[in-house]
Amino acid sequence: MRSDRSYNLHRARAFTIIELLTVIGIIALLAVLTTLGARRLTAGSRLAAGTNSVTNALGIARAAAIRDGVPTGIVFRPVWDPTKKFLPQRTEMTIIRSTGERVVFGDDDSPMLSMAERWLVVEDVPSITLPEGIKVAGPMYDPPPLPNNVITESTYATQADLKALETCAETIDCNRMVAILFGPDGQFLTRAPGSTTGDMKCYVDWNKNGANATPADPTFDPQDVAFGNCASGNFQRYWLQDAFEDECNLMFVPYLNVYDDKAARELKGTNWGVTANMVNELTGSNGYIALYGDRISFNRFSGLPERKVR
Repeated sequence: MRSDRSYNLHRARAFTIIELLTVIGIIALLAVLTTLGARRLTAGSRLAAGTNSVTNALGIARAAAIRDGVPTGIVFRPVWDPTKKFLPQRTEMTIIRSTGERVVFGDDDSPMLSMAERWLVVEDVPSITLPEGIKVAGPMYDPPPLPNNVITESTYATQADLKALETCAETIDCNRMVAILFGPDGQFLTRAPGSTTGDMKCYVDWNKNGANATPADPTFDPQDVAFGNCASGNFQRYWLQDAFEDECNLMFVPYLNVYDDKAARELKGTNWGVTANMVNELTGSNGYIALYGDRISFNRFSGLPERKVR
């Protein structure tokens, strides 16, 4: 009699296979939800850290301009080592300054001469690297001459994906060397002093091989733009970056948008080798950057960055 009671109690405490499967399913669901929540939290923290770093770097660049009393810029450069492909690409923020050296492009009979002004890195201010996946975008100036007008001035330009461009697997039409410029008293500028939009191009001489530039010689060109294999024609070679070593023209922009490119690529699955897809999903007026980026604008008088976090 006692053994039967013990047997019945044992049976009452046991779980059925359906109950076990139900519990396992609930645990699995909670694990998925926890993982998704952790990913969102990590992505949000990564973007917040990136936006803070950009704001701090802008303050450093402005302080350097005031300290030395000369126009000073900050450029957002994609950094990736093809010999160490296991390391992710990062965006590096570097303080730059003009050398005053200019090279003339075009011939003397042309009504539209262009100048290229050589800039160098400010050596006493260290570069700052953003967290993995964080990039910085700015509104497109001088959209590329595409026949279908997919890219307009409302499109964002940002850092190239250099790994994808090793095999030209991604369009280069939406990338530029985005930069911000401060005047000698810290005011915010959108072009180099003494220039107009059409007649002055600026570039950073990253490899410092143009130290003997002679503005009197219009055929001399110290600007290195022919490293990658994806650009074709002068416009793409001089404006669109398809290799780390490219010394592309700087695009001084009126405001910035800091965004998580890594999260965008995880969310979007379309082939970004097609320019229209890139614009629709990432860089266009309804793309990821516009919808989810952190906007940084500038006070026109003081030059101070004004952060607007979404």
